[in-house]
Amino acid sequence: MQRNSYLAGVLVGVIAPGFAYIISTYTTLQQSLFSDKPIAFYVIAAVINLIIVRFSFRAGQDKFAKGIVLITFLAMLVLIFATKLKVG
Repeated sequence: MQRNSYLAGVLVGVIAPGFAYIISTYTTLQQSLFSDKPIAFYVIAAVINLIIVRFSFRAGQDKFAKGIVLITFLAMLVLIFATKLKVG
């Protein structure tokens, strides 16, 4: 697989939100660290992905970065609809 491809970006972009889901669902770390902020790990995952995007664009790997942006956007939409957050 090529390093500068949409598929590689999507696969790398899934890691942080997937890890946040595992931590939030299968451990009590969410309740002990961020009891009043139920989506804190997901926000941290989005920030990690966006940092990777920044460095990817600077390195000229635009397809890779766009794959990460796509999966980050989709993950945040799923989070908003799954937790029924009120926006606005």
